[in-house]
Amino acid sequence: MIAILKIWSRKDQILIPVVAFVFISFFVGYRYQIGVDWVTYEIIFLDNVRSPLLEAVAQGDSAYSLINWIVGRLGGQVWDVNLICAGIFSFGLIQFCRSLHRPGLALAVATPTLIIITAMGYTRQSVAVGCIMMACHTFRGSIHWKWVAWLCFSVLFHKSAILVFPAFILAAAHNRWITIVVGGAIAAAVVVLVVSRGLGETLALYLEGDIDSSGALPRIAVGAIAGVAFFLNGDRASIFEHRLALYRNMCVLMIMLLPLYFVFPSRTILDRVGILVVPFQSVAYVGLAEFLYRKARVLELPFTAIIMVAYGAQLAIWLLFATFSEYWIPYENAIWIKWI
Repeated sequence: MIAILKIWSRKDQILIPVVAFVFISFFVGYRYQIGVDWVTYEIIFLDNVRSPLLEAVAQGDSAYSLINWIVGRLGGQVWDVNLICAGIFSFGLIQFCRSLHRPGLALAVATPTLIIITAMGYTRQSVAVGCIMMACHTFRGSIHWKWVAWLCFSVLFHKSAILVFPAFILAAAHNRWITIVVGGAIAAAVVVLVVSRGLGETLALYLEGDIDSSGALPRIAVGAIAGVAFFLNGDRASIFEHRLALYRNMCVLMIMLLPLYFVFPSRTILDRVGILVVPFQSVAYVGLAEFLYRKARVLELPFTAIIMVAYGAQLAIWLLFATFSEYWIPYENAIWIKWI
């Protein structure tokens, strides 16, 4: 309804983004025994809580381990950790949507893969994506501490986030070489200090382990289609302005993942990389909707309806037929399971 009726404007609407933020935070954060990795996250939580602070932070992804340790020492549970993580993710998502011409459509496109599958299934990576969306929100075409800080923060939640650094660095239009040198130095430092720790074990798990990513191909294909849609926008320069190069880089990456799927040794790694660029499906279709509105207004509403139906069908198919959808259904929430 928000997407079709366009009742969430870019700047002056406060109620809808606030309600959306609160709802998504609690819907995702206080989920109970939802997602394939629920038991894994419970084990991580207990391991972090039982360890001394420095040892806990050294385990896995530092920022996530720190939140676990603090929440556990204060008497909280794993769903309290999830609520904090969902809050960071939701804040990034809402801010990201607000930076686009049609926030409601952007949010609707993000719902199936980004909110339902990613945020409710991969807690750490969802926070990393939330931080990446905040980096996009603060990006203005040149080196700036805000988007650099958000990117560094994202890596502390999931090491795969380092892969989007080049897209930001190469998107700089002002002081290009300074951005490349400074950004490259920061990225290298992050790799040495954060990403390299435990990288061998992680790669071995993805390349040689038994992790199943049976839905990787359709998810990557959906992203590739959105990437192509971005380049069908004949007015993208004026629509996206200073973020154009960044969005272009991300959409190129979405397209490249499809041919790589057939030659790369690990579909799981490509699937995780694909998660990082899911928000840019919203960018592609919002931009195309705005382009149609400017060129032929009569086509904009049917186009929006088609996108809504397509992503609604994607969610329905996943819930009904996906291998792991049974871990999402029925939905349970800690609010009524534990307190009501």
